[in-house]
Amino acid sequence: MSVHSETKFITSKDGKKIFCKHWFSDENARALIFLCHGLGEHCLWYDDLAEALVKNGFYVFAHDHVGHGQSEGTHNHVDDFMEYTSVIFQHCNEVKEKHQELRLFIFGHSMGGAITLLTATSQPGFFSGVITSGPAIFATPGPMVSVKIFVGKILARMFPLFKISNISSRHISRDEEQVKKYEDDPMVHPYIRVKWGAAWIECVKKLEERMPSIEFPFLALHGDADSLCDFQGSQTLYDKAKSEDKELKIYKGFYHALLLEPEEDRKSVLNDILDWLKQRM
Repeated sequence: MSVHSETKFITSKDGKKIFCKHWFSDENARALIFLCHGLGEHCLWYDDLAEALVKNGFYVFAHDHVGHGQSEGTHNHVDDFMEYTSVIFQHCNEVKEKHQELRLFIFGHSMGGAITLLTATSQPGFFSGVITSGPAIFATPGPMVSVKIFVGKILARMFPLFKISNISSRHISRDEEQVKKYEDDPMVHPYIRVKWGAAWIECVKKLEERMPSIEFPFLALHGDADSLCDFQGSQTLYDKAKSEDKELKIYKGFYHALLLEPEEDRKSVLNDILDWLKQRM
């Protein structure tokens, strides 16, 4: 099966140009899926996943979040994570208008996992199923974190664009080739800004409040050697959600970016994703 793709820009409600990519085949799709990328990266990192999904009957689409990749906005900066969800709903509704008979799913990695859950819990029933990969939904508790949050809120008001932390490429994957590719990508900006950090904390708080009311089907994927986003976040999601159709997979020894791990390992993750989706599309 040949996989085709097209790119375009849409304009967000606040006037920013958002880079979009769609993947499809000549055959009629049986379901839709939106791919939600992580902090500092962009949607072109998901070409392999998108092609595999198309070959399994999906119409796939994604965009670079505001401030990422080829989209407009200050790199890695938002005042509120709802800025991300607003564009997702806009893009999804545009695609759904053309494919009203098809079910819509969403996949999100890392920050994209948090955004995915925030989006799905904002309009329950909008998505037929949710998949998260290494979601950034857990803030390690403790007194020092409380101090950091307090200081962060002050800094966010005074110096919102100040960079407070870098994302180590060595923690992304055990595959040296993928790490090198990540390091060499000029559209990757692996750092955290103060205001973004404050917005993320607020997102996590919202998700903690909403988890007990989650009823939609979901698959949570996480590596137990993920040093960037603690796998306890996925465990907590699984434990608290009241969904009858929920599944948690913890991969022993896997790092943060499950789909960038060594080839045989990422194949096993991809197969788990495809198997779960095919049972529900």
